[in-house]
Amino acid sequence: MKRIGWVFALFAGVAHAQNLDYQSVWSCGNEPKVNWYCDEQIQEETLKATPKPFTPPKRIEIENIGTAAQLREELKRREDVAVMAPTEANLKDYLALWQLTQEKGAVFADNWRRVVWQNPDLDYSLKRPANNVAIKTYDAQRVQDEEKQLRALAKEHGLIFFFRSDCPYCHAMAPTLKMLADKYGIDVLGVSIDSKGIAEFPHPRDGRTQAVAWGIERVPALLIGSKKTGEHAPIGFGVMSLSEIISRIFVLTNTKPGDNF
Repeated sequence: MKRIGWVFALFAGVAHAQNLDYQSVWSCGNEPKVNWYCDEQIQEETLKATPKPFTPPKRIEIENIGTAAQLREELKRREDVAVMAPTEANLKDYLALWQLTQEKGAVFADNWRRVVWQNPDLDYSLKRPANNVAIKTYDAQRVQDEEKQLRALAKEHGLIFFFRSDCPYCHAMAPTLKMLADKYGIDVLGVSIDSKGIAEFPHPRDGRTQAVAWGIERVPALLIGSKKTGEHAPIGFGVMSLSEIISRIFVLTNTKPGDNF
């Protein structure tokens, strides 16, 4: 009985002690101790929390600017000063350096074009024309290449058109696909996700299960598929024009990223 009474008294004492409001010797407030004395720790934490005073950027005179980084830094500093205090003196100070920036840019741009003109391997416009005459020639050749590629694809590939009978955009796109099939001889398979047909595709394949399996969540949806392997890939979603469909097929099946961009 004595032993039981002692254990009970011990736990009662601990419970009572836990209710006392006192600071643990192992903590400073709510933070664990890192130093023996709390005042030293509090002083260190106060110094860490105190923000450092703001030091404005040092002014760089124009004649002392020797790098592009210095030019950008000083131009930004003068702009900030002029915006906050748009006096005539501050604006003149900013514009003087801005004028130097424009002169540097003009010299750079002029030298750029001189180098490009004389080094065809560095002239991107030879790959992607920029002037009107070259653009028209490029576009005409591109159309020929696209049509040639489409007719070649038609031999072993077909298009898969997912639609819904009550979808107005599907109705708008269907004639374009019929025109594509008639002009280039590529097969277009109509697949309905509500098991109902539309004027251009009155007897479609029921595609409810296939749409779920392929993750088709929006219509109209156009895919290209291989007649031999059954592999398929999306061409696009939503209404597309005839030229857009042909262009997308050409890009996705005949080019690498960046070739024609």
